[in-house]
Amino acid sequence: MKSIKTKILAAMIGIGLFSSLIIGIAGAALNFSSAESILDKSMAETAKLAASRVQTEIDRYQAIASEIGCISSLTDPASAESECAEIAAERTAKYGLEVCGILDKNGKDMINGTDFSNEEFFKVSSAGDEYCSDFMVESSFGVENAVLISTPLWENGIFGSTVAGVVYIIPDNTFLNEIVTNINVGEGGTAYLLSSDGLTIAFYDPEVVGKENAQESAKTDPSYQKLAEVEAKMCAGETGFDQYKYNGNLELVAYAPVAGTPGWSIGVNVVRDEFMGGTYTSIVISVIIIAVTCVLAAVIAVIFSKKLAEPIVLCSERIVKLSEGDLTSQVPAVTSRDETKKLADATAIVVSQLNSIFKDIERILEEISNGNLAVNSRDNQQLYVGDYSQLIEYIELIKNKLSHTMYQINTAGEQVSAGSDQVSSGAQALAQGATEQASSIEELAATIEVIAGQINENAANAEDAMNKTNAAGGEMQDAITRMDDLVSAMNDISRSSDETKKIIQTIEDIAFQTNILSLNAAVEAARAGEAGKGFAVVADEVRNLAGKSAEAAQNTTALIESTVTTIRRGTALVDEVAEKMTGVSASAKAVAEINSKISEASRNTADSITQITIGVEQISEVVQANSATSEESAAASEELSSQANTLKQLISQFRFNTRTLR
Repeated sequence: MKSIKTKILAAMIGIGLFSSLIIGIAGAALNFSSAESILDKSMAETAKLAASRVQTEIDRYQAIASEIGCISSLTDPASAESECAEIAAERTAKYGLEVCGILDKNGKDMINGTDFSNEEFFKVSSAGDEYCSDFMVESSFGVENAVLISTPLWENGIFGSTVAGVVYIIPDNTFLNEIVTNINVGEGGTAYLLSSDGLTIAFYDPEVVGKENAQESAKTDPSYQKLAEVEAKMCAGETGFDQYKYNGNLELVAYAPVAGTPGWSIGVNVVRDEFMGGTYTSIVISVIIIAVTCVLAAVIAVIFSKKLAEPIVLCSERIVKLSEGDLTSQVPAVTSRDETKKLADATAIVVSQLNSIFKDIERILEEISNGNLAVNSRDNQQLYVGDYSQLIEYIELIKNKLSHTMYQINTAGEQVSAGSDQVSSGAQALAQGATEQASSIEELAATIEVIAGQINENAANAEDAMNKTNAAGGEMQDAITRMDDLVSAMNDISRSSDETKKIIQTIEDIAFQTNILSLNAAVEAARAGEAGKGFAVVADEVRNLAGKSAEAAQNTTALIESTVTTIRRGTALVDEVAEKMTGVSASAKAVAEINSKISEASRNTADSITQITIGVEQISEVVQANSATSEESAAASEELSSQANTLKQLISQFRFNTRTLR
């Protein structure tokens, strides 16, 4: 466990160290941030100035070309070819040009006769505009790393008049390198110029010009990736500030587009560590100052912590002894006049006060332990000041409640002793009654078993009657089916008798027609005279036959009508019998259903009797258990009476304050 001296020392050193670190870190951070901000702004402005410088140089060469384009003699038809060559040579030497050429309005070189009519610069300038080509690593003019600038050749040398041809020049191929070489940012800062496709077209190292392209190199070498991303922004015409790693160094770059060119962009870069050298030095100095400050703070903290912590340590040691129960050791003397003096005095008061309070509590508890609950606990009440006053109040409350509780226990002991005798007598009576109940329950159980057997037998008989009734119902259903067949057959006979009556009617019609035929035959025989006698005999026989047929038909009709009447009466009787059979069948079904219900009720009754039997058995077990419990209660009551007497004897040892019991 750390001492307070160590904590104070650590706190003071920590505060000093923390303050110094915060101030140092904040200063270094502000210094570093300010340097970066200055660098950012400086490089951004330098990039813009460099872009303006390149643009100015391009404008200068365009002005040279425009000045040549305003020479009136070049458009004079009388001017000789040698004069044009002389002017071109003079301007080439004067401005340090690589090439200077003059084209007529058809694109033909007025000096050597070369045709440039299909070239882009001729098309643009012949339309009246100035032109600046992209960087040409190789050109048809025999100049490497060249830039071509062209302007219109004005008629009679009047600017803005009719275009009479084109003037083109190629500046010295080192003029771009000279521009970027003269741009300085710090000691190691450089500048470079990119074309629209990312090719380096100007750099302090001529060997790189026209050869290096970071975006192409990044496709095969990952180390160029970040640089390629920055140069892609440059080729897109953006203005900005970025950083990348190159050859192990973190480099900062500011870039800006060059106006008046075909997508060129200039970049100004510097190695960060070289530019920030002064800032790093100031940070190191700040760290040294912080270290010295921390050492001084530690020395001062040791001196003050010792002076401040020693009295507190002595007081804390005395309070530790107090927490261990030491109420007699001396409290250390403190000579200082600050809060530590107050702490030592308060410690002495606490020790003395606690010593007196504990002695008084010891007196009270000793009397209570001797059975004296009437001891006066407020004899030294003046010792219990402040929050200690609650302590004596609680002791007084404990004593009174204990006295009251013991008195109630004494009273309850007397009542328990009296009540236990009554409980013992009641338990004995209860045990006797429980024994008699057990006997009655056994007899009731036997009677219920007999009833259950009879009900089970009735249920079996009812089920047998139900089965036989169901069988009779089935046979009755078969008889009804047969009766239905008989009724159907009687109906068929009745229909057949109706058909027979139709046949008899037909026979009567035949007999009637035969009779008429015989009459006609007799009439014809009479007409025939002697010749028809034989035919008359046949006619008589036929008439006799017709009469017999009619008579037979009448007899048959009477017989059939009698039969039909009998059949109808039989059909009616059969219908009546069938109806009765249906009623009997329905009654049989009803009887079967009643028998089923009786059987079901008998089964339910048997089940209920079974449940009653189980319940009676359970009641018997409970009664037997109650009987045993009653006997045990009687024994426990006797034991309780004995213990109550013992308790009464123990309580008699205490002395009570009767005033608190009222």
